[in-house]
Order: sequence, then C-alpha cells, then structure tokens
Amino acid sequence: MSYTGPVRRWDMFWANLEPSVGSEQGGRRRPVIVISNNGYNTVFDAITVISATKLEGKARKAYTFEVILPKKAITPQWASIVMPQQIRSISKKRLQERIGTLDDELLQREIENRLLEHLDIAFEADDEPSSRG
Repeated sequence: MSYTGPVRRWDMFWANLEPSVGSEQGGRRRPVIVISNNGYNTVFDAITVISATKLEGKARKAYTFEVILPKKAITPQWASIVMPQQIRSISKKRLQERIGTLDDELLQREIENRLLEHLDIAFEADDEPSSRG
C-alpha cells in the first residue's frame, strides 16, 4: 500500500524502486531521502530522492562522494550509505512507509554538498549586480 500523507524535504521513506535497470538502485523496500523542495513536493505527484543502503556487510567501502549516516539515522540496527549519485525522481506512489525525518543539519549540508559535486554545480561570490535582465 502506498503512503498517502504529506511529503517534505528530508523525510525518509521505504520505497519500492522496482523495476530497476542496469546499475540503478532497486529493491521492493529501499530507504530513500526526499531532497526536492517542499513547494514542489506539495504540488507534484513526483518527488526527487536519493537512495541509501546499509553499510554493514558490504564488500566495498563508501566512496568519498557518498555520505555515511550513523545507526539510528534511518534504521536502529544499521549505519547507512547515502548515494547522491543515485539521485532520482519517483512517483509518490512508490512510497510505502514513512521512516522519519533527517533532522541533523550537518548531515543535510554534507548530502547537499555531495549532490552539488555530483552535478558539478559550484557557486561563486557575486560582488557586482547582475547585468542580465
């Protein structure tokens, strides 16, 4: 059954990401974090998320562009690897159950920074007013 309540930025859900293709993150029950803004989330039936996977038991280590969340951030028993390279827009109908909200502002900023790096977006100080009109 799909989750039907409000969806806000930094909310975490169990989501059904099947079918997946190639190296996309899949799974009938995969944790995701909503990263799209609340205005968008309120109006549209799709949201933008990044997926996570448990850290324990992995043959690989987390890459420098991924973010490690401590135990209890998503589930009580597992630390998680958040994968900004797996940014994806999904239908809200894929959401199964709300896990909670990522309230830690330092982790939020780290995820945002890794997303910007992945998308090769850099901000520079703008000392002069823009001449665009």
